[in-house]
Order: sequence, then structure tokens, then C-alpha cells
Amino acid sequence: MAILKRLVGILLALAGLVPLAVGSWFAVKLGPSGEATFTVPDPGTTPVVFGPEVLNRTDLPVRIDVTTKPGGTARAIVGTSADIAAVLGDAERRTVTGVHVREWTALTTRSGSGATPDLNVRDVFRINEDLPERGSITMTQDTAPETLVIAPTGPGFAALSATWARDTWFYQALVLAAAGALLTTVGWLLARPGPKRRVVHVPAGTPVEATRAGVTR
Repeated sequence: MAILKRLVGILLALAGLVPLAVGSWFAVKLGPSGEATFTVPDPGTTPVVFGPEVLNRTDLPVRIDVTTKPGGTARAIVGTSADIAAVLGDAERRTVTGVHVREWTALTTRSGSGATPDLNVRDVFRINEDLPERGSITMTQDTAPETLVIAPTGPGFAALSATWARDTWFYQALVLAAAGALLTTVGWLLARPGPKRRVVHVPAGTPVEATRAGVTR
């Protein structure tokens, strides 16, 4: 029974390490505000497109943070997917297609080879505005589905990211970590060796009363 108890304890401890590690990792990454931020690797100098499959994949607002290289700005345009496609034509672009949670990066594909058209003169977009060197734009779900394009001017992007936020994500991660810690603790208590029993050698002929009292006459 002791061996079985220790085996069960080891299995419980190992099983608890997984939710403990995953929950702790997500809690640290999300922070108390529950912000999940995914960066676009090497955003470059071409427009970056965020389609409905990214912007509208949840019921949460999406904040796009833009940082251009010194001296640059960016233009944000928002419209229907058909209007965006018609205006961009064969212009070179990167399209965000999803996110990679383990790396906290956005997945992108490249397409087109032409020059970026003048987006400032178009009047078919719901939003058409300049962003400063460090700016952001938040897309809600009120007018979904829509497509967002961030087009840099000047030297190009320094950083570009998309953020979804829900404070309950942080607490859910803490609960997962706490459950893993509890399971690991219970497993360790079951698996740890019990206290060693002290063996006392009693000479033959020692009275029983003296043995119980721990005294040898």
C-alpha cells in the first residue's frame, strides 16, 4: 500500500506541474489587465492589413499600436474588405492572418508587388486618418465586419502590435496555476517518505515494564 500511495502521489505531482506552469506563464504574460498583445515581426515599410478574420474573431475590441521610425507617420484606413481590396489593387502588403500564442506574435502573409497608392484622397473609407510616430487605433465590433490597413509613410514601421484585453483572463490563469499548485502539493505529501521508525535493541531478559519506559536495568 505504501508503494502504491507514493506512486499515486508522484503521478499527481507531475500532473499538477502542467497547469501550474501554464497558468503562471499566462498570468505573467497577461498581467492584471488581462492584455494579450501580439507583435507583427519585422513590419517593414509596406502596408499591413488586418482583416475580419482577425479583427472580428472575438467580441472584444482590438487595439492596434503603431510606432514608426523617427520622422515617420502612418495612415490608418478602415472600410469594407471589398473597398480595401479595390483600392490597394496589386500593391505590396502584409496581411495578418492569425496569432501565435506561444511566441506572442502575429502570423502574416505577403502578397502583391506594386507601389502603395495614395490613400489620402480616397473617400470610400469609414476612417481615414494620420497616426503620429507613436499612435494607436481601437477597432470595436459595432461596425463589423471591416478591414483595417496601416500604411507607413517615410522610413517605415519600428513596431506594430494588436492587443485584446479581458481582465478575467488574468484571474482564470491564476485559478489554473493555483489548482496546479494544490495538485502538486497533495502529490508531494503522498509521495514523500514517512518518518523513519527508531529501532531499539533490547537485551534478552529485559523486563517488559523497563522496555516500555525506555529504560534498561
